[in-house]
Amino acid sequence: MATRIQDVFTVGKLMALGLIIVVGLVQIFNGNCEALIPQVAFSMDSTPSIGQVALAFLQASFAFSGWNFLNYVTEEVVEPRR
Repeated sequence: MATRIQDVFTVGKLMALGLIIVVGLVQIFNGNCEALIPQVAFSMDSTPSIGQVALAFLQASFAFSGWNFLNYVTEEVVEPRR
């Protein structure tokens, strides 16, 4: 039962990721690609707000959590029968 639930959530995550990619590609093909210009994407014209800083920390914590889970997976790889 737990494996099936994990499979369902994995499929859901992959579908959400696919949706994000498809929507992004549609926006690019429609000509909405101003933010992809390096001078615009990395401009430091204004100081970031508290909300933008909090959002950056939130996104970084989601990206970094993979390293936390990697420790658990490597134990399984060393002794897969355990």
